[in-house]
Amino acid sequence: MDLFQTQSYHFDLPEELIAAYPLAKRSDSKLLVVHRQSGRIEHLMLRDLPVILPAHTLIIANNTKVFPARLKGEREGTRGKMEFFLLKKIESGVWQGLMKATAKVHPGYRFVLHKDGKTITAEVIERDQTTAGVFLTARFSEDPVDAGFGEVPLPPYIVAKRGESQASELDTYNTVFAKEQGSVAAPTAGRHFTPELIQKLIDQGMDWAEITLHVGMGTFKPVTTADVREHQMHEEQSFVSSEVAMKLIKAKKAGHPVLAVGTTSTRTLEGRSRITAQGLQFEAGEKPIDLFIHPESKHDWLMVDAMLTNFHLPESTLLMMVASFMGSLPRLLEIYKEAVQEKYRFYSYGDAMLILPD
Repeated sequence: MDLFQTQSYHFDLPEELIAAYPLAKRSDSKLLVVHRQSGRIEHLMLRDLPVILPAHTLIIANNTKVFPARLKGEREGTRGKMEFFLLKKIESGVWQGLMKATAKVHPGYRFVLHKDGKTITAEVIERDQTTAGVFLTARFSEDPVDAGFGEVPLPPYIVAKRGESQASELDTYNTVFAKEQGSVAAPTAGRHFTPELIQKLIDQGMDWAEITLHVGMGTFKPVTTADVREHQMHEEQSFVSSEVAMKLIKAKKAGHPVLAVGTTSTRTLEGRSRITAQGLQFEAGEKPIDLFIHPESKHDWLMVDAMLTNFHLPESTLLMMVASFMGSLPRLLEIYKEAVQEKYRFYSYGDAMLILPD
């Protein structure tokens, strides 16, 4: 198996296992537990976490908040349909994003948004061709998010299976601890937690801490190159407080396991950790993250001891990172095959997998 070849990360998934809707109760998700060293597998429930995790585990979760980033409109004067996917706010009324339109888009392209009798006009003012894709910057007559024109940016595989999102779905799609607005996709492993479950974990002697990584193209951009080394990761902004940074270093020195909730938390922690002559160091504050971990990147795992994650798309950077953490892509694909046989639900609204050292 050539681990540089994107096709090596492919697996077959029956369409009926793609979760189109969330469960009524978040913590009712199934949980596939993998003990990495022994290879043992358990089929449990997410709500069992308080009795599964080792004592004194430091749980790190991403508290980013998804905003309604998807805009639908039409080209001014032609009524040609278009969509603008907001990625980054440059200043009031000016956004960088991606566009799907019936015509090629260049600076000067004007479009109109309509909602509930209100209208917002916009003009593309910049087109930036990069190795990560084509990004457009548009100036809006009124900020579309503040004006309530955006829709919940559900992943395309959910929309394809069940149709568009509802306005009320934004709360459901977000985690219960979402605080810092800035993501265009949810850190979905965190969606399984309820306030009651978090409290039970704390009552059992676990420690809970939050970091922020605003999910963007670095997370959801598909790998379109045949060789994974040619894939260009897009930067995502992150923040870790000095208090959480000290907790992390203290936990590692004490030998307490660090559990990363999701791939975004994992990338944030690993992207800020390094070994110096003084030992393990961790960088607090704001920092862009573009770390691409895959089995052949030979990443030295410094901070994360255990990972809670959903089941990911074939050939995605997320699957590649989990394969690196597992230490074996063939083993991970075997586990995914077992998850399919056991009818686990896949992707954003799906079930979860917990990878423990043993």
